[in-house]
Amino acid sequence: MSRALRQIVMMRATIMTNTFLYYLKRLWLIGKLVPDRVYGNPDFKIVLAVLFTIVGQVVSLTCKVLYVLVMVVLPTWMMKRVHVDAFDYMVQILFFLSCLMGPLQDSVVFQVTKEKFTCIRYMKMDAQKAVKAVLCYRYIPFALYFLIAVVGGAWFLGGSVWNGICLWLVIVMFRAAGEAFQVWYFDRTGIIFSRRYGWVWIVIGLSLVCAYSCWAVDPFVRAAWLFHPICLVLICGMGIVSIWYLMAGYQGYRQKLHRTMEEKWMLSSIMKQSGQESIEKEVGVRERDLKVNTSRMAGIKKLHGYAYFNALFFLRHERQIKRPMYYRLAVVGICFLGGVTLRIFSPEAAYLAGINLPEFLPLLVFIMYMMTVADKACKVMFYNCDKSMLRFGFYRNPKTLLSMFRIRLIQVAKYNVMIGAAICAAVVAFRMVCGIWEFDGNMALFCLAVLVLSVFFTVHHLFLYYVFQPYSEEMNVKNPFFWAFNMVIYAVCFFCYEIQTGGVFFTMGVLAVTTAYIIVALMLVYRFAPKMFRVK
Repeated sequence: MSRALRQIVMMRATIMTNTFLYYLKRLWLIGKLVPDRVYGNPDFKIVLAVLFTIVGQVVSLTCKVLYVLVMVVLPTWMMKRVHVDAFDYMVQILFFLSCLMGPLQDSVVFQVTKEKFTCIRYMKMDAQKAVKAVLCYRYIPFALYFLIAVVGGAWFLGGSVWNGICLWLVIVMFRAAGEAFQVWYFDRTGIIFSRRYGWVWIVIGLSLVCAYSCWAVDPFVRAAWLFHPICLVLICGMGIVSIWYLMAGYQGYRQKLHRTMEEKWMLSSIMKQSGQESIEKEVGVRERDLKVNTSRMAGIKKLHGYAYFNALFFLRHERQIKRPMYYRLAVVGICFLGGVTLRIFSPEAAYLAGINLPEFLPLLVFIMYMMTVADKACKVMFYNCDKSMLRFGFYRNPKTLLSMFRIRLIQVAKYNVMIGAAICAAVVAFRMVCGIWEFDGNMALFCLAVLVLSVFFTVHHLFLYYVFQPYSEEMNVKNPFFWAFNMVIYAVCFFCYEIQTGGVFFTMGVLAVTTAYIIVALMLVYRFAPKMFRVK
């Protein structure tokens, strides 16, 4: 088993290393510095593999800590009552989420990963040894990292270290029992329970309801009886028998496991299939989209060349691009009506909110990131136009690409600016309803910043699209650096959201940073788009 474990660990690290090198070589500027012979350098790849393995374990530990913090500690802190021990909330939440829901919604034995699929199907590794190796590889770190997270959470909520260890022991034993149940159920019925999505969603729904029912009533799963010596002995006995069954008692892995190792159950295949269906539903063209009203067609007939091409494109894809804009405008209108309602029932609170609205620009930065339609427009443009047109040489001509970029930038910016203008109009109108008629310099800067943010997010998404072009023909995001760059912008916007108040200096900073970003992004598009804008 130790040899199988080493092979699986090495296989996983090798896949991660080769994937990283592949995408690193495709990155502009940096990719040119990475020679092809790096794939044949075993020493360098071993260093990278070890590094990725360490990083993976650090990420796993961090995820366990965040899980306990977000799903347990934060809700407990928000809803605890004076007469109830806060640790009892943690016990109930983790009992239903980690002892019942977790083991039943997934199974390590039946999970199809690249390394397991390769080892069993292609390398013909002994299935019995492979399963045992995978169980050790997944559950030993799981147990260690969960111990740190659970004990830390218990201590923070007023429980003792011993309480945390007992809760951790219950979670580990139930996880082993859940894994053993899935193997037993498959052996008896030939059905993998975690792939029966109907039942799994029922389990998830009931577990969430029971876990967070302590919002309404006191916890009914408490440490006093769950950690009773008799209960702990029974739970540990159940867990030990389950571990024995998984590692030694069940002998059917060699005969039956290969039936479950279908490529369609690999996470990447599931995501690819569901993602393709989602993309087709989100940006696909319907027959009625192609039927454009004659009067509207007359309005674009005076255009020529790529201006006409793009005008016709946006006219035929209004449902995919304009409808999200209308939804966002409706949200702005509903928020305004909510403000008017507040003015009717609580004039003082409404007046105070109206006075302080310009100070909420940090929140508007994050809201504008969520309200933009530019990311949706890029998907529509690629799926319904560019992935086909890029096969023609004239369309890849630098002048053509940049001309298309300019036309699309102006068109998509119109949609985003309309949303920004609606937000500004709603803010000004709300202040007027509250009796605040002054439109001072601070308010003018606020409106200007919102409009500039509308243009900023338009340029941002089109810049990423034209320079990184992340989409494959199946609409999978192939470029991890596109994702990383987008996440950086998201993190900055979320950081602005966390800022409690703005001011003139913050507004001026937003204007300066966004303007500089727009200029640099446009320069990079004109410099690199003709080389990078290709079908992956």
